[in-house]
Amino acid sequence: MRTRSLLLSLIAMLALGCSHLSNSRVAQDAVPPSLKAHGPGAIFSSVDEAAVDALTYAYLQGHAENSAERMRGGTIHRAGAGYSYGDIHVANAGSAHRVSYALAPADVARFQIYPKVHDHDVNRENENISRDDRRTVAFTDPLHRTLYILHPSLEIRAYRGEDSTRFDVANLNAVEPTLAIAGN
Repeated sequence: MRTRSLLLSLIAMLALGCSHLSNSRVAQDAVPPSLKAHGPGAIFSSVDEAAVDALTYAYLQGHAENSAERMRGGTIHRAGAGYSYGDIHVANAGSAHRVSYALAPADVARFQIYPKVHDHDVNRENENISRDDRRTVAFTDPLHRTLYILHPSLEIRAYRGEDSTRFDVANLNAVEPTLAIAGN
């Protein structure tokens, strides 16, 4: 029973994503017109491709629902010979800069959005992984699963391994977002 309780606590801690957001209002920029996403359940040949689609989908969802100020996130899992993601989890209105979701043993990575706000200093800080998210990748998650973050600049970066090494993955401002690194 104690082991199960510790495991549930670990899962809860891993599932908590947070950005450097304060109570700043969100900057509503125009959505790049070329952005399209397949959505939850689609199968991709690499984890990177699944993450780019998941973050694109979550970003578009936020703008369509006029709730782009809320963090969004989720997990990527194996699906047959490929990778997929499930429902997008959205932060509640009372804590728009925190999103919670369960990280299951079958998950291979997770993703989340650091929303763009009107405060330039917060946006600049949100171009880096938060201390809590770095700690999750490096220490809390014993598997050191990759965390993909869509930053305010619309750059997608992956943070991997015990040292949370950063990799540039894609830029959603590009006419045709392409992966910058090889798939997993």
